[in-house]
Amino acid sequence: MANKGEVSKTGSVSKFQTYEKVDETQKNLKDTIKAKINRRNLSAAPFYLNGAIQINNASNVHLGNSVSIGNNPSIEIQKPPEPKPELSPALTALFENEEEVTNLHRLAVDSHIGSDWRFLGQELAGFSNGQMDQLEEPFKANHYEFREVIYQMLLMWEGHCETTPTVGMLATALWKCKMYSAVISLLERVKDSHK
Repeated sequence: MANKGEVSKTGSVSKFQTYEKVDETQKNLKDTIKAKINRRNLSAAPFYLNGAIQINNASNVHLGNSVSIGNNPSIEIQKPPEPKPELSPALTALFENEEEVTNLHRLAVDSHIGSDWRFLGQELAGFSNGQMDQLEEPFKANHYEFREVIYQMLLMWEGHCETTPTVGMLATALWKCKMYSAVISLLERVKDSHK
């Protein structure tokens, strides 16, 4: 019987040691996970330097009253609407202007067209998103100015236009896309060219 008890003691001791090792392993695993979480949280904390804040590993950061920057495509960046100018006789004449679009006209509007440039491409020539993606990609890769993409889109419109592209056509499309500052800039350019 003594032999059986010893075997039993030896067996129970080894089981106890096994459970002890499992508990120790689980505790070490929990400690490792906590350490990784603490390191991760520490690296994402803001870094202050001379009154500036650097934020790392963040998304959907909100700055000020109306600008949101994030990598969530469902969140739209809010921007203040452009004030709509009164429809004056000069603007009406611009919409009816049959003068062919020149480099001066393209330069007058390209810096006033913003992130909604795709709407203008669809309005002017019915460009698909794929066509505009193909236009935009080389400029992103080479880090060209954003206005160069818009300038090239205007040239592409002129090349695809079945009739002569006119200042009136461009002004009408800009107006429909609510790009009023570009319309005003185009109006000023046309006025200056007729002086």
